[in-house]
Amino acid sequence: MTVKPRVVIVGSGIIGASVALACQDLGAEVVVLDQGPLGGVASRNSFGWINASFAETRAYFELRHAALAGFRFLDQRLGLGGHIRWQGTLWWEDAGADFTAQFNTLTQRGYPAKLVSQADIAALEPQLRHPPHQAILTATEGAAQAQNVALAILAEVARRGGSLQEHTSVKWVKQVAGRIASVHTQERDLACDAVVLATGAAAQTAVIGLDWALPMANKQGMILQTEPLDQMINHIFMTPDVHFRQNPDGSFVAGEIFSGEIGPDVNAQDLAAEVVARIQTKLHDIPKLRLAEVKIGMRPVPLDGLPVVGSVPGVQGAFAAVMHSGVTLGPLVGQLLASEILKGVQSSLLTPFRPARFS
Repeated sequence: MTVKPRVVIVGSGIIGASVALACQDLGAEVVVLDQGPLGGVASRNSFGWINASFAETRAYFELRHAALAGFRFLDQRLGLGGHIRWQGTLWWEDAGADFTAQFNTLTQRGYPAKLVSQADIAALEPQLRHPPHQAILTATEGAAQAQNVALAILAEVARRGGSLQEHTSVKWVKQVAGRIASVHTQERDLACDAVVLATGAAAQTAVIGLDWALPMANKQGMILQTEPLDQMINHIFMTPDVHFRQNPDGSFVAGEIFSGEIGPDVNAQDLAAEVVARIQTKLHDIPKLRLAEVKIGMRPVPLDGLPVVGSVPGVQGAFAAVMHSGVTLGPLVGQLLASEILKGVQSSLLTPFRPARFS
């Protein structure tokens, strides 16, 4: 009997879940560990925008653009329609030269972006009270309830025999001759051939026995969710003072601005009420929005802002998968990293994003 390779994934958000499923697809036995509840912290606190609209480099754009197809495939495979809407985005967060520069960048990269006029926007979004003079429509984008997607992936992993262990902390990792041999938790020792650190913001803290940590520039952010309403809007809205969308169940999800960070002196409940009021004034003929949940979480951002995916320097069998754009990238990164772990195939898409750049 052929012994299956065993891969331990630390972190059960959308990235860790995607890595686990992809490793199963290539014949591995997988164990998913999380120090908290399954589904991950960052995934729970994510706006969930699936896009390639913003990328600092061409290489990052290519990775994100490829990831859109990877997410659509996962959606079809697992039937995730209850957690994802492919509604497209209307973007007018900036104006003037910045707006023009953003549109030019998208078109130069071959991204399916279209300029739409005020009249077009009014036709697309009848509930919008004051349509902007123009916006950029990126119709191939979508949004996901990231934690629900992660849990759906994990359910498939469990159905196929994977082990899911929540509220389980990794105490140390054992190496033998420079290679990962086992992962030790508070309850048991897990022999393994590889370990994947999909630990989000916690990647800045080294795991005992691995002696590797990732320099991070984590940012605290706020996401709010309302009680469900009938479907009122048809797209993701990225406006100058708020970004918001509707889930398949009709609830609104919003944040102040996409890259915003909550300062230490900000009262989250007051800010959430203000954000809801901003949305309310942008839409007409809409019932009063009622807050259901305000989520404050740490966005996992590597020091240079770019993803960190691949083998950890100096240790065979140790891999990292940490990034802020985890919702967009999760399914594709899972496939690429599983292929690297189990087949030794390194994707050129990941070449600029290796952990070794921080060595």
